[in-house]
Amino acid sequence: MTAVIRKTLWAALALAALSLTACGPTPSGPDGSTGGGGGKSEECIEDADCPDPQYFFCNTVTFKCEPSCRTAAQCNQRPAEYTLDFCSGTLGCQCDEGKCVGSLCSADSDCGSQVCRNGACVAPPAATAVAKCAITPDLAVMKQGTKTKFWVSAWDAQNNPVVLKDGATWSAVGSTVTGSGTGNSAEFTGGAAAVTTATAAVQATIGSINCQAKAIVLPNPGASEIAVSVIDELSGRPVAGAKVVLSLPTGTIVQQGGADFVETNAAGHATLTGVAASVGVTVFHSEFSYVTVANYAGTSRFLSFALRRNSLDKYGGYKGGFTNVPATSNVHAALAGMSLAGSITNLNITQLLGPSVPTDIVIGSAINQMDVPIPAGAFLGFGDQKIKDSIAGQGLNGTCVDSAGNPDETKILAGECGTRTAWALAGDVPLGDLPIDAVAGGLDNINVGQLLGRIVPIFKKFNSSIVRDVQFTLKPTPGASTGSPDFTDQSGYTTANHDFTQIPLAFSFVTKLPELPKFKGTYVDGVAVIGGASAPGRGVVPLGIGVGVNTATPIDGTIDRLDPLMAGQIGVRMAPTHHGLEGAHYGLLMAAISAKALTDKSAGVGASALFPRLPGNKLVFDPTGASSVVDVSSQAFPAFPEGAKFNYVARSFFSPAVTGVNVLRISFSDNLQTRWDVLVDPASPSFTLPPMPAGATLRDRLYDNGNSTTGNRSELTVQAFRMTKDPLVTSSTAVGFVDYVEFNETNSDRTTDFLTAFSFLSYGAPTISFKTPSANPATIVKGSALVVSVGGFAIGNAASDDGVVKFSFGGAAGCTDTVVTTEKTMKGSGEVEYALPMSCAGTGIMIKAELVKNDQTNTPLAPAVAKTITATIQ
Repeated sequence: MTAVIRKTLWAALALAALSLTACGPTPSGPDGSTGGGGGKSEECIEDADCPDPQYFFCNTVTFKCEPSCRTAAQCNQRPAEYTLDFCSGTLGCQCDEGKCVGSLCSADSDCGSQVCRNGACVAPPAATAVAKCAITPDLAVMKQGTKTKFWVSAWDAQNNPVVLKDGATWSAVGSTVTGSGTGNSAEFTGGAAAVTTATAAVQATIGSINCQAKAIVLPNPGASEIAVSVIDELSGRPVAGAKVVLSLPTGTIVQQGGADFVETNAAGHATLTGVAASVGVTVFHSEFSYVTVANYAGTSRFLSFALRRNSLDKYGGYKGGFTNVPATSNVHAALAGMSLAGSITNLNITQLLGPSVPTDIVIGSAINQMDVPIPAGAFLGFGDQKIKDSIAGQGLNGTCVDSAGNPDETKILAGECGTRTAWALAGDVPLGDLPIDAVAGGLDNINVGQLLGRIVPIFKKFNSSIVRDVQFTLKPTPGASTGSPDFTDQSGYTTANHDFTQIPLAFSFVTKLPELPKFKGTYVDGVAVIGGASAPGRGVVPLGIGVGVNTATPIDGTIDRLDPLMAGQIGVRMAPTHHGLEGAHYGLLMAAISAKALTDKSAGVGASALFPRLPGNKLVFDPTGASSVVDVSSQAFPAFPEGAKFNYVARSFFSPAVTGVNVLRISFSDNLQTRWDVLVDPASPSFTLPPMPAGATLRDRLYDNGNSTTGNRSELTVQAFRMTKDPLVTSSTAVGFVDYVEFNETNSDRTTDFLTAFSFLSYGAPTISFKTPSANPATIVKGSALVVSVGGFAIGNAASDDGVVKFSFGGAAGCTDTVVTTEKTMKGSGEVEYALPMSCAGTGIMIKAELVKNDQTNTPLAPAVAKTITATIQ
């Protein structure tokens, strides 16, 4: 299969996968060899040099004999003289692409009376091995009569994670909450009496070791009130001093005792009066995202707000390198980062892999590139050559402990610390296995089928490495206040090194997808799959990967066939949960991505994703899907949330109803990357935001500079969430809009726990600039053409278009204002051309190109989007 594609996102994805294979070392398999393979130690040049070519083949990279197979039985049932020691265990061996490899377990259910730890069946750890434990959340803000789930983690005397088979015994402390239980988690119910200070409430007992969590129980609102609970999404701490505004559907503020707002107390609690049938409630805090619940008409009158700290204000994380890098002449490659805390819908590349670092890459005679922007989380070497031998990952705020092991409340409340899991995917790849020839023609002419067909098997050679608990500090980010953050100083980062050979991506399985979604009338270009596990208190940890493309002509709604799979299927490689993650829920983030934005300047960047959990919370080894397929074909990718518009003067949002999802989140992001998020019911998504409250010194984040008078539009992104109360249960009840925003058992700080699918579309902000002439001031020949470049704005007179371009002239006779309604070449090119009339001439002429609406009067956008140059036309 050959497909010629332009500079699409899927070319970038394929090259990203290629760069991953050029970033990491080889894992030791369960048989003691590299890459999960196995074999005898005999040296060889060809198969005939091995003991018996029926049972062995010669690996021409390592020049060692290795055990060959076509089925697992040929590994587990061999003649006595060719028996493989690593196949003699309880789990036996699998046949992985013609080579015998030792099987791994992925869940306790694989191991009978034993347990699965680090991919092997072992005796259950004893409670006496536990030296300390901790509960997540360590502080819960609850409502009277509602439930909260708690999890326990344990460590031995050397601070290594201990995952017990039977967990802990749970009990309530005092009367703040009620409940009890056994296991690794338990639910407790807020007590009948309000407790507005953090009080010891829940205890977990493991042998002689106890650990406790605190709780706050907030009172229910009065009959004529709306109450709010405001917490930090990532630490669970109450947010004090937040300004809470009540508004009508028109955006008019309902004053509270003569003021525009009330402030939350130390428990993050506030009440509002003057409640109408339908209202909006907005929470403002300068250090956090603003959040609005729009068009609320629920009955509990108690709303939950989980705010996220401003992403650029503080930074920190971990740094390190890799041990056990293979001493081979291969390419050693790895990608590393920190677990994804909070909602995975906030995923971004900087959070995942860190900011880019310019790196010179020289690999033999095949690659010689200078100043290549490689993520801070990437490692790259070739033979004994260290191209980039250090890694760094950024982490978000959360919780941490002091030297005595107690929560460090001073740092937690200031957002100055966090604890996450460091992860890496690493592999040792022969240079000949890299499909360099498939990209030899550049991005404009890539053989996608050849490229992916050769990249996907390379993931077999990769390992997963994790360090479960990395505590770090965060400090103020230089340049954050000007929108130019500088993350280069890593002196405060915590040091944590990875083991390249920790656990192989030993599980190969097949997923079956539904029809792909469409964006702007065209099916998406492909799907990227990230396999991982969600660990309480740490976030989502990547454990594997899979990719598939859609290159049919004409493009259709089915992933291309990649032998031996069928069309519509994607193969995934994953490691099991290991080194303390055991028991965490497996999930697949299956993101359908459109490359439309790279060929259509009016299109935003978007994706639609499914987030299925794996059946039985375990992995399978079935590379061809012969007996077991992760089948999500009965689900549907959420529609891209197209058609949204925002009137920045009226502060009003308009969108068609969005079906098949439960909640819309509309986000405005200014030039400091501080956000204003709005939650609204997708069945009636239009709303009007209130003005900034009087008496509060706050940026208006609808505008890039925070000022509604002088600012331009902030970037607009629309997200759609589909959620159920228990994604592990097929028939689980949906989490509706009211369920999501009210203070109950499905609060927004646990979005990832409920999420089953989501989509998003970034509308960006419209832009315009002169391409010809490029200078300012400029000298122009009479009758020549003006050319402007337009982005984030659909040009045309159709109802689906955003508007047109108006050229106006000041200081010259013979120059007539005009409106251009079509693009210079194809629609979506973003280039608009206007040929100057021969009568238009003079000096000091002010030429203005402006985006205007396609109404009868060509009304300028507000705030204006225009570019003016000074020209001499002669």
